[in-house]
Amino acid sequence: MELMITIAIISIMAAIAVPGFIGWLPKYRLGNAARDILSVVEKARMEAVKRNTSVGLAFNTGSDSYTLWIDDGAGGGTADDAAQNGTESTVGSGQLPIGTDMTAAIFGANPQFRFNGMGIPIRTDTLPGGGTVTVINQLGDSRTITVSKGGNSSIQ
Repeated sequence: MELMITIAIISIMAAIAVPGFIGWLPKYRLGNAARDILSVVEKARMEAVKRNTSVGLAFNTGSDSYTLWIDDGAGGGTADDAAQNGTESTVGSGQLPIGTDMTAAIFGANPQFRFNGMGIPIRTDTLPGGGTVTVINQLGDSRTITVSKGGNSSIQ
């Protein structure tokens, strides 16, 4: 009898907790996606300063992915063009979690940019300047990752 009462109490508590957990999951995924993008931006800046060379970062809103590479012109590529070409080595890449979408990546007129060896973001039009990346979840909540002209990044 005690076992049946214990099972009933646990069942009632689970029935109350599961809907709250399901509602919490999309917001957790959105925060995780925003932190992922923020960390890859910071990694790009650190790699550029550490190696004293340009490091490019491109965002693909169609596939919700990003690529980070050394923009040094290796293997016949063009250095400092914010485009991965030749045999420029990839430092990292990733994809946003399921349930989140990258809706915009704006750095000037392009979804890519590079950090120079001093950690300053340079757009593809060769002008210094930052930009933003926006991610949303299935509930319509959004977070924007901002890269300032000085290279600092934050989540709003």
